[in-house]
Amino acid sequence: MARNPVDVYRGLLGTNLEYNLRDQLDSVATRFTDFQFLGSKVSLHLTRFLSLFTKLVAYLDSRNRATLADVTEAIDVLDYVTSTSKWWSMTRNDPGLILRPPSREPRGFIKSITDLQFGTNTLSRISGAAEKLTRFLEEHELADETLRADLRESFVSSWSILCAFACKGQGRNVIAESDFESAYDVLRILVFHVPREDFRALTVIRSLGSNSVLPKTANVGFSPGFERKLNSSLAAKLEKTHGEHLAEMAAATSGASRTILTNSLRFLGQLQAVRQGIERLEDDHYDQTIVESLQMFEQIGVSPKFLQSESGAMELFQKLKLNSDVEERIQLLTRRFEGLIVDSTGNKDFLLQYARLVPRLIALLLLLATSTKNSSETPLEDIDLKRGLILLNDLING
Repeated sequence: MARNPVDVYRGLLGTNLEYNLRDQLDSVATRFTDFQFLGSKVSLHLTRFLSLFTKLVAYLDSRNRATLADVTEAIDVLDYVTSTSKWWSMTRNDPGLILRPPSREPRGFIKSITDLQFGTNTLSRISGAAEKLTRFLEEHELADETLRADLRESFVSSWSILCAFACKGQGRNVIAESDFESAYDVLRILVFHVPREDFRALTVIRSLGSNSVLPKTANVGFSPGFERKLNSSLAAKLEKTHGEHLAEMAAATSGASRTILTNSLRFLGQLQAVRQGIERLEDDHYDQTIVESLQMFEQIGVSPKFLQSESGAMELFQKLKLNSDVEERIQLLTRRFEGLIVDSTGNKDFLLQYARLVPRLIALLLLLATSTKNSSETPLEDIDLKRGLILLNDLING
């Protein structure tokens, strides 16, 4: 659902950035102080961009005072448009941020825009959009002239660097009017249409993928006795009995969805073992592992009924239907996780040694995403995956 522009502009104008947050923004941008773009330092344009999105995510949380967490999310938005591809094809009908693996190194990419030239009419298009924004703010009597000017400059810088990123990302050296049109539309979509969960998900997936607990979790083993008890559990029986409901998602999840309940319990058991300093789960750990797994779901506001009864599991399985584009989104998200985990461990063979880690993580993610849906009639959508990511982050961080 689109946000009201007057409300959003009023929120942006009324959101305060403390001095320490401005220092944080500057610390990110200062590495580009020596580079020029559109008559100003690249660092100035980046600071304005980051300031705009810091205020936006604070406003979307109904706050008028930004925090360091908001700065982090703004930085992840910048990372998104500088390290990934095809973001400029975002539409208002499909405004989600696609959580795909990076295709380039962002710092070098940012520096590369200094070589770009503006086409004849592109600058006039930016100037015209800025004047239109100023008139809109004045007509609605939003804030004073100084604050309106600051917001205008933030939008001008954001349009300018976004059209440069779109141009460079498509391998061209002259910024055309079409690049401005893409930048203008994308910025409006980001400001007025992208759900709050999407901005949060950018930060959450990076945080999860680089979380030091994941390699430790992968290293926890299972005794044959523990495995026997899990394989004869109610969860395993339900997976076997109602496997037809899980087959559709198997291709998108490398088979992880076929055992979505038991895979999730294995991951939760390993997570509990890490917290308790246990290297291997024995058969006498089983009962307590199940009890604590149920408690972990309850602590993040998710009912664990899908692990406690056949009717609860059936309700979950019936919700495991994919929207048309979600299979690809799951695969991209999986690759993103894999890349982050490999980077954080510094071991390119890590996922060869612990091949079951990511499928178990994805199984738990899907379980959380599905369990929060109200209706079994609607398919699983991209926004559900992002809500599941946020819950998964809450669960892993305790």
